Amino acid sequence: MSQTENTNRLLAIGVDAAEPEFVRQMIAQGQMPALQKLLSTGKYFRVESTAGIGSGSVWPTFISGQDAQTHGAYGEWLWEPATMKLSRYRPRGAKPFWAELAEQGITVGILDVPFMPMVALREGFEISEWGPHDVVEGKIQVGPDSVGEIVARNPPHPLESAVAVSGPHDYQNLEKLSNACLNGIKLRGTLTKDLMAATHPQFVLAVFTEVHRSGHYLWHQAEPDHPVYRHSGIANFAITRPTMHEIYGALDEQIGALINAAGEDTPVMVFSLHGMRATHGTPAFLAPWLCESGFARFGDWGNQSWRDRARALMARIKKLAPAGVKKLYYKIMPATATHRLALPTMLPLYDWSQTRAFALPTDQHGWIRINLIGRESQGIVPPSRYQDLCSDLEARLRDLKSEDGDPLVREIIKTAGDVESALTQRIPDIVIHWTDNVFKSPLRIKGSAVDVEAVGNKYTGQHALEGFCILRSPLDLGDVKVLLSKDLHRLIGRLFAING
Repeated sequence: MSQTENTNRLLAIGVDAAEPEFVRQMIAQGQMPALQKLLSTGKYFRVESTAGIGSGSVWPTFISGQDAQTHGAYGEWLWEPATMKLSRYRPRGAKPFWAELAEQGITVGILDVPFMPMVALREGFEISEWGPHDVVEGKIQVGPDSVGEIVARNPPHPLESAVAVSGPHDYQNLEKLSNACLNGIKLRGTLTKDLMAATHPQFVLAVFTEVHRSGHYLWHQAEPDHPVYRHSGIANFAITRPTMHEIYGALDEQIGALINAAGEDTPVMVFSLHGMRATHGTPAFLAPWLCESGFARFGDWGNQSWRDRARALMARIKKLAPAGVKKLYYKIMPATATHRLALPTMLPLYDWSQTRAFALPTDQHGWIRINLIGRESQGIVPPSRYQDLCSDLEARLRDLKSEDGDPLVREIIKTAGDVESALTQRIPDIVIHWTDNVFKSPLRIKGSAVDVEAVGNKYTGQHALEGFCILRSPLDLGDVKVLLSKDLHRLIGRLFAING
């Protein structure tokens, strides 16, 4: 990159799901010297993204410059109102901003932006799913063809070999995973430098996804005193290595090496679109609670087709399978195969004629969709009743408490301002942010007979809503302290004297 004669350049380094507070603490303690140096000549910004809707929305928002309400992505599994089923995320329609840069004559290099579409760059490089956290296609994609030779000369990413971790007690596999993430960071830095030296792009955007993967499994090392871990007993588990501090330290080393490779006069942006925080699983009581409360109804066995009965049986077997069997399954099966097999069991079988509102499968927030006439193919809720139904749901959700009187809901987001907007949107109508009280076990809901259980207890980290950006550039942004993720491409455009 530093060898190109064109002085109009930018190095952008994405750190997927890096926690801003953790980064600031490590900088203050002198444990991230490269970022500390960058910050001394640059500026720190908070980044607000669409993570409050769902973590699956943040990168599509960054890529397209559109809100989640427009691009329609909010998670890995998306609701399809025409078929009343789920589908796996695929990039839809919106052109990534770097395609416009390329059309302006700027040479572009893109490495592993999560959920990225390939745009057939003629120069520079574009590489997708090289040791990814989020799997879409399930295979590495490389362009142009000559770049494949560079990738082949580098070692494969260590996360190409699946590492199945059953939880914070699985010390052996936690060590395998954390070593794979740390070594993957080093290899990603080396590959990025090789690509820069070979293709001389003016704009480089490389994303370190290993921080995301390790954060989900190792976050109890970053916040060992968090009440969630003390209550669950995770705080008493042994610490495995490499630790989160060591993984972030390796990241800082690679950031410093890339900045040096780009040249000290090159503008640099290091950013995260959302962070990481403590968790112990994901609440899974929303669907049965909606049924108990009269908003939905599960289908009766006698009224189901043989295909639906097979789906229900498969879901039951999957739920009751021993942890060791599940662990082996995820280790030996390709991610794309597990996705295909999971699809029929992700959503409960509803009686749509008796369902006004239903829960969508999620990895964090509660998601509710209204079975709306004119939008859902089997909708039963008239548009005139949409606002009243959403308000009724909101009131009842805000009253949710444990038997000890602890509130279970922290915030409720109604995503459509009116029914006209709701009729065209693909995202959930209601998003629920839970309090940490939902992680307590045993948990009973006051006034409810629903069995409360959590899924995904192997994870100790979930997404926090805020990201960060450290920017060193000749641009004067004045008193700006907060950047919106959907506007970051405009900031990049300004550095290349386009888009204002």
